[in-house]
Amino acid sequence: MTRSTHPEVAVAADPRPVRHRPVVGWSLLAIAAGHVLAAPLVYPDSLRSTWEGGVLLAVEGDPSLIAERGIGFWYVTAGLGVGLLGGVVRWAERRTGPVPRGLGWALLGLTLWGVALMPKSGFWAFAVPAALILRRPRGGAR
Repeated sequence: MTRSTHPEVAVAADPRPVRHRPVVGWSLLAIAAGHVLAAPLVYPDSLRSTWEGGVLLAVEGDPSLIAERGIGFWYVTAGLGVGLLGGVVRWAERRTGPVPRGLGWALLGLTLWGVALMPKSGFWAFAVPAALILRRPRGGAR
């Protein structure tokens, strides 16, 4: 595949079928970005309280605010964790090809766990990378 920073040079399309392209990592990175960017909309009071508490040591700094500040902290931290996973998966897809099917099953399990406890949540999004991994023909990475 040809890549160029010059607009006058054409970039060849990826000739691999979609199921063989490194899209699982990107899907996890998209989930992570959405999660982190949504935090101020989902938990504005929590993040504002943490900011007003000085950020460093703020979550546990005032025992009466641990629950309020903690929810926003864990929401953002979960998004950052998914981003780390997405980065590693993207790297692995580019270096070694398809990721192991076990990751697909694990992501499906995470989806089911999250949806069982919080049906109106973003856990449904993990079904996308799970399906991308599990729809691969058998015989790929395990």
